[in-house]
Amino acid sequence: MKYGICTLALVPLRAEQAHRSEMVSQVLFAELFEILEIQADWTAIRLLETGYLGWIQNGQFRELDPVEMEEYLDADLSQVGREGGLLLNGTEQLHLCHGTKLYLGEADRFRVAQLDMTYRGSVNSFSKADFETKVAELAMSYKDTPYLWGGRSQWGIDCSGFSQLIYSCFGISLPRDAYQQAEIGTTVDFISEIKVGDLAYFDNADGRITHVGIMLDRDTIIHASAKVRIDRMDNEGIFNQELNRYSHKLRIIKRYM
Repeated sequence: MKYGICTLALVPLRAEQAHRSEMVSQVLFAELFEILEIQADWTAIRLLETGYLGWIQNGQFRELDPVEMEEYLDADLSQVGREGGLLLNGTEQLHLCHGTKLYLGEADRFRVAQLDMTYRGSVNSFSKADFETKVAELAMSYKDTPYLWGGRSQWGIDCSGFSQLIYSCFGISLPRDAYQQAEIGTTVDFISEIKVGDLAYFDNADGRITHVGIMLDRDTIIHASAKVRIDRMDNEGIFNQELNRYSHKLRIIKRYM
């Protein structure tokens, strides 16, 4: 079995081995994956943390043998904070986006796959204990971030990428897609029982869950739709005041704490 590690800040994960193919997600720097198939220009991968599948362009990652990967994972896990950070090696520097996970050795050194760089920047300090008091503030810091299908960063994000990223900052791992996230967690039976940070899911005309947002309180939601925005929500769904209509039909509310 072969493994790989992403060596650029943020790269597309595509449905097929072509640039014109749909971007189903993105791979962040230092994310690890299993290599499934290598072709001339593209490689099929399965991300280790979520099991998500797709194609990454050759030249955007390096292979790791199991020993290298084990040595890397023995270092201390850190996560890039909201202000971002840099990996430095002399005049070379790599800008990293919020939420990127790094295993850093002594003196904040990142060493793996022929890379030897030093991290300088903010580090996420939240834990599960901070979730209720800090999740709304962190989520609202993304307000007006552009919507990007498959996006996972402050430079463009989709609805499930948004919930996944915010939750990861509190040490809570969620699957990549909204329908997958809805399959886990505890159901919140009534609107009146909503707590900050609960996730609300919405379905389409076929009954398939296609959207998710983070509850700020019992009737206010923040979600990625054209941009990360704040709207009112009730038993029917999300009411978009700009459009003067409901934009998403509520299916279920889940809690993960």
